[in-house]
Amino acid sequence: MKIYGKKTTEVSVIKKCTVSELLSENNIYMPAQCGGRGVCGKCRIKVKSGALPVTDADRNCLSERELSEGIRLACRAEVSPDKDALEIELIWDDEENIQALGSEANAGALTEKADRSHNYGLAIDIGSTTLAAALVDITSKSEIDTFTSINHQRSFGADVVSRIQASNDGHGAELRRIIRNDLNRLIDSLIEKYGVPKEKLTNIAVAGNTTMQHLLMGYSCETLGVFPFKAVSLKQENFTAERVLARTDLDHTVVTMLPGVTTYVGADIVSGIYACGMQSSEKPALLVDLGTNGEMAIGDKNRILVTSTAAGPAFEGGNISCGTGSIAGAICNVEIDKENKRSRITTIDNAEPVGICGTGVIETAAELLRAEILDDTGMLDEEWFENGYELAPGISFTEKDIRELQLAKSAVRAGMEVLIARYGIKPEELDAVYIAGGFGHFLNMEKAADIGLIPRVLLPKVKAVGNTSLKGAVLALTDEKTQNEMPQIAEIAEEISLASDTMFSELYMEYMMFDG
Repeated sequence: MKIYGKKTTEVSVIKKCTVSELLSENNIYMPAQCGGRGVCGKCRIKVKSGALPVTDADRNCLSERELSEGIRLACRAEVSPDKDALEIELIWDDEENIQALGSEANAGALTEKADRSHNYGLAIDIGSTTLAAALVDITSKSEIDTFTSINHQRSFGADVVSRIQASNDGHGAELRRIIRNDLNRLIDSLIEKYGVPKEKLTNIAVAGNTTMQHLLMGYSCETLGVFPFKAVSLKQENFTAERVLARTDLDHTVVTMLPGVTTYVGADIVSGIYACGMQSSEKPALLVDLGTNGEMAIGDKNRILVTSTAAGPAFEGGNISCGTGSIAGAICNVEIDKENKRSRITTIDNAEPVGICGTGVIETAAELLRAEILDDTGMLDEEWFENGYELAPGISFTEKDIRELQLAKSAVRAGMEVLIARYGIKPEELDAVYIAGGFGHFLNMEKAADIGLIPRVLLPKVKAVGNTSLKGAVLALTDEKTQNEMPQIAEIAEEISLASDTMFSELYMEYMMFDG
């Protein structure tokens, strides 16, 4: 089979499989926010020669015109060795250059090659969508540079539930191979750029949610997705680079998997708690990592509570009809004239519009509300109800998208309110509200309050703190206290389960409304 994409590639079909499976086996990774269930419609390919039958999923996701042009969904299209020759073109949005948040380290801060008398380390944050790695001079306790990339496990779904299911369906080894390859590319890029001798790379610290760490370690995910949601390991542990990364050339390197609290509050949150200084604070603060899982922590030096709520991928452009990651051309800023109802948009890198990213989703909803095109219940005016509000040619924000956003923002807002209440304080008693993650970094907080994602009373206390998971991993390499304090945080943190919490259920329904 011949594949036309960035470059033309020929692959052999040796067994019956889907096109997406064939692509993955040949290191070609597609977007599959729905986990290959054929409902997100993102993995579009075009038949240039040969034929692929139209599936039910194709009919549900594609227009008659697209079907007639030979467009199909890669996750549903099947190929086999006995079929005629096939040529396809990859036509999905290229997410290879997705914008990911590293840290505030000055890129290229080290003007000369590495000092061979120093020891070096790598801090790694494994996110469901993106990866970040920071090179650290352990001897001078300074951060040198950060590289980021996409997590190609996205070809098995946008969220951890999809990855757990894929692992349990027999794709665990493939998921592990993918993340190892991604991380090794980041590692090699950093150490080669600065000439770090491999024998001087003494430590690697890894933070990530529990599922991401399980997939990297090759642990079974069978108990992660079913009650009582038990992890194989949440402990802080040291391993060899061969065990974790399948690297025999880093035999001097110790890889530390940082500790987590529970299956759905992992090392990324423990790392973030430490980076924000919550464990030593005199006054309580709230940390919210806005992603597919909406992990949160509240506390001070005396007590820490944590929880997680399934927000879904809407904040990262997932499950949005014209949604995309933070790539060039993604609509990220929106203003709508209240009089003529026309929009003015800004895209990442000022490129031609290709879709709507997470911040664009928030901005669009807030502006539609302000322009009175959208009401508090989430209903668009009649003019736009059927086809949605068009932001750019071929890019619309629909009723379905509004429902996805309502589900996501309601889950996060209700989770915040419950966590604060269970801690026994009023929102105004918080010393700070830390909003972590790439989405939070670029989020317009006023507009987030306009749609009810963030309580307006907390706006003066809100601080966008960036990638706290990576920052904590950097501290694990430069601050000796982390060896004891991070495991202590993981040990003392109490989890609040929202699944059976009646207050959460009531607030979840209440905050479905767009009433700020």
